[in-house]
Amino acid sequence: THTHHCAMMEEADKAGGADASAAAAKPVDPKGIRVNIADALNEQDLVKFTVHTQTELERFSKKDFQVTRLHEEFVWLFERFTENEQMAGYVIPPPPPKPDFSASHSKLTKLQYGDAHTPKEELDKLKSEIQSEYLAAFQKTVAMHEVFLIRLTSHPVLREDQNLQVFLEYDQDLSYKTKTKKDKALGWLTGVAKSMDSSLQKHVDEDEFFEGQKSFIFHYLRMIKDAQSASECKVKSRDSLVTCMGKVGVTMVHLANTQHAAHVMSEMMRTTGQVHTPAAQHQMKLAAKEDLKMSDLLKYYRADSEAAKDLMSRRVKAMSMMRHTDAALAQAKLKSKKVLEAQDAATAAKDRYESITKTAKDELKVYKKRRIAAFRKGLIQYTQCQIRQSREMYGLMKTTLSELKQMQAPQAAA
Repeated sequence: THTHHCAMMEEADKAGGADASAAAAKPVDPKGIRVNIADALNEQDLVKFTVHTQTELERFSKKDFQVTRLHEEFVWLFERFTENEQMAGYVIPPPPPKPDFSASHSKLTKLQYGDAHTPKEELDKLKSEIQSEYLAAFQKTVAMHEVFLIRLTSHPVLREDQNLQVFLEYDQDLSYKTKTKKDKALGWLTGVAKSMDSSLQKHVDEDEFFEGQKSFIFHYLRMIKDAQSASECKVKSRDSLVTCMGKVGVTMVHLANTQHAAHVMSEMMRTTGQVHTPAAQHQMKLAAKEDLKMSDLLKYYRADSEAAKDLMSRRVKAMSMMRHTDAALAQAKLKSKKVLEAQDAATAAKDRYESITKTAKDELKVYKKRRIAAFRKGLIQYTQCQIRQSREMYGLMKTTLSELKQMQAPQAAA
């Protein structure tokens, strides 16, 4: 059965990669890079992504190529951007979350060990659930990793980074270092320190644009956190509804089977119980779509808003450094000591602040347009899914009611 279940997972992989393959068929911008994740293979605890790139840029050795990358290599690429001082004036796209197929794996284990004594109907139902959950998790994983690369390759400055070219083109494993416990602890402490840093929040900016952006970001982060929690609760509630519908359906069918086979009430209960299975599948699809188009969208733009906040924090720190070097230059002139060094430091700090300010203003404007467009697209797709699922549920209920009425007809005639 293991081979059969692996084949089932591969079938879901192919279904999830169909959209990516279609996207790759579009013409390539002569000055740009088109990237997509053509496939993803789940091997135990590792997920291998096939990154497909098309470009007309001469700095690449080929026009069409692909490499295999692990999730950790995506994180490596993100860290290279955040550590690069030349990128301080840009919103660095948030890294994709680590792939998680734990729910599908636990159900697959149950399916493998239950072959001998589990009824065929329940096995088929469990197989369908695993396929749906795995496909949803697969699509989510591919989408998050693909969006990260698309954000980088579509940016006029970020796409010129040499590390990005190495990530896309180098067909061997990247020499990333696995983090030790000490590295993880330092990363955690850095994250805590950053979360406690109130320099941006306390800063009153003379520039009305940046002051307005700061107020908006802090308010938006509070609101989107609440919205994300509410969306996740809604998905969990719908998942609970799916479980309850399955249990009610099985119970009604079992109860109907305890009665006389020719009894009209038994047939009605059996039909009503059986319809719970496709009805639950409709709800399961809707829950997956809610998770992908709403919860994940909110989660992503919460992370993207944090990235925008980090950009504004870097600008404030650059301003603070500029003022500090100006004060040091004034002291150096008074003492007539190391004036040239102080002058160079002050000039460098001023240039860095002005550079970050110039690019940050454009970046924050693009961030706003991107956010609005993404939520508009996500809401439209989610609404279309709701309408489609409602129509399917209406058709299912209409067919079931028609069958129930036909069962009543002979009794009414008698």
